[in-house]
Amino acid sequence: MKKLSSALMILLANLLFMTAMTAEVDAKEELKNEIRDDIEQIIDWKKASFGLHAEQPLLSSQFLNHAGDASGDWYPFAIGRIGYPDDYRAYLAVVEDQVSKRYRKAHQLDESKATEWHRIALAILAVGGDPTNVGSDKNGEPINLIADGTYARAPDKPLDFQGINGLTWGLITLDSLGFKIPDDAGLTRDEIIMDILKRQLPDGGFSLNGTRTDPDITGMVIQALAPYYNSEKTYEYQLSRTNEQVAKTVRQVIDEALQALSNIQEDNGTFKSFGFENAESIVQVIVALTELGIDPTEDERFIKNGNNLIDALKSFQMEDGGFIHSKRYDPENPSADPNKSNSMASEQALYAFVALYRFYEGARTLFDFRQEMDADLKEAIDAIKADIDALPSTINESHKAKVEQLFNRYKAIPVTERRYVFNYYKLADAMEQLNIENDSEYIADHMGEVDRGNGAVTPLFTDEFHRGPIIFTAEDAKKVENLPEDLTTEHYGEVVRLLDKLENAENRDEYEHLIDHLLNMKEKIGEIEQEIEALNKEIMDDLFPFEELSVEDRDKINGIIERYNRLSDYDQQKIVNYEDVERAKAEIDSKARKQIVATVLGILFVLFTIWFVVRRRKKRREKEMEFIDLED
Repeated sequence: MKKLSSALMILLANLLFMTAMTAEVDAKEELKNEIRDDIEQIIDWKKASFGLHAEQPLLSSQFLNHAGDASGDWYPFAIGRIGYPDDYRAYLAVVEDQVSKRYRKAHQLDESKATEWHRIALAILAVGGDPTNVGSDKNGEPINLIADGTYARAPDKPLDFQGINGLTWGLITLDSLGFKIPDDAGLTRDEIIMDILKRQLPDGGFSLNGTRTDPDITGMVIQALAPYYNSEKTYEYQLSRTNEQVAKTVRQVIDEALQALSNIQEDNGTFKSFGFENAESIVQVIVALTELGIDPTEDERFIKNGNNLIDALKSFQMEDGGFIHSKRYDPENPSADPNKSNSMASEQALYAFVALYRFYEGARTLFDFRQEMDADLKEAIDAIKADIDALPSTINESHKAKVEQLFNRYKAIPVTERRYVFNYYKLADAMEQLNIENDSEYIADHMGEVDRGNGAVTPLFTDEFHRGPIIFTAEDAKKVENLPEDLTTEHYGEVVRLLDKLENAENRDEYEHLIDHLLNMKEKIGEIEQEIEALNKEIMDDLFPFEELSVEDRDKINGIIERYNRLSDYDQQKIVNYEDVERAKAEIDSKARKQIVATVLGILFVLFTIWFVVRRRKKRREKEMEFIDLED
């Protein structure tokens, strides 16, 4: 009976365990489905903002005109990281054309911000492109955004010229595919890492310029340092703000930064930046946690009053599917309307949900663009994580053999994949307690694996994601025919998309006659772009400051206005400070009128004076004649 009772108890315990496990799996599946719905809602909202239907690709029409700028790169980045079906080739064609055009100018992408290179490189990787081979520069050479954005910066604009942002995103970009840094580059990963570490604040977090932890910057720093969390290398450096000499591992710094974030988290689960609770700060913390393999719904450090980070982020979602920046109006940021979905808040929320979806799918982290692990490697990593979790909380000599065995299994995993043993720190702590030598390789020494390569698009959103052969269809030809004769820059993205598709189509011969037509269209749009650029330059160079303009500048102003009026309504919106030009014209016209009036009055006064003098002389002569007559 005792044996039967024990067996029943074991069976009951197993049933309860299995029930709990099933409930947990079901809850995670439900959460994944909710995240997937949120992803689709944001994409649909963005499509609607461009007048597109839900079934139409986002990467088309006017959206493509923003390729290569902050408003047009993060959406392709996000949808590429989940394999959302869209026209990735169209984005690549336009962004390559944009980069090529900008590389033919003196400042290339941005005069001082390396993050311009990083953002575009990450977006290109996300849709399956190669950021080391983008378009061509003025010499006809392929453009390498990785080199130019990180280790081959201009001497007067180094990676840290932009401060911690340049360093953080530079490291993320380098590690996105494991790009090598040449030996003669004068820069190493360790130097970038150490330059980030030395900017840590006394409270453990990081900031752009301030002295208090900023959640956005701290989250981004953690994302950049995450691949090195398991590295045992100790960095010795001097803190920038206090000049204190310290020696820390990346793991120590990240743990301190996580605690700093937990300390500043609001009671409702949100974060404040510049005094405002906002969606973007929550996003950066969510992405940081997923890069470390931490579930934001389970880590007690980031659950306040029952509110986790996903709850906090979704509190900023609007009924139309988009997200607002903040729930309060900020007079210094009028574009962030608390009653209207915001593009930047929505794009960041989108890639936070993508990071979460990838996390719950067991895929690579958001910023790891390599092909997914093969089944054997993934199984080995999952197995060692489970065995590490099974280690008792109190370690003694009886566990030494088990710990040594686990460590050998850990070292059997390729160095660049060890970051995915997210609970390795438990094994490292056990080894330290047992005085077991930790001779694992330093991760930074092995991160540079490739010189070039394409990012992997993982079909997580759909079961299959095939590029297939490129076929230029009759519908495409109809779109070419329907393009208006009076082109504007509004048609730029569509023209470049169609031209790229036709030039690379397997059936190019069928529509060869349209290539010259599209090339002519592209050239016409280029001329309009040059005119817009020239007008903007003349306004700033010749008319600014506007309050110092005089009547002598009237012809110059009228010439600019005449050229402005020849532009389409769409292109006129790209002329900066045009309102000031109109105000200056009104003021100068007023001055000119006053001058004319003054001149006319002056002339009248002179004429009157002449008339008066002549009349007076005449009268005097008349009197003189009368006097002569009297004498006679």
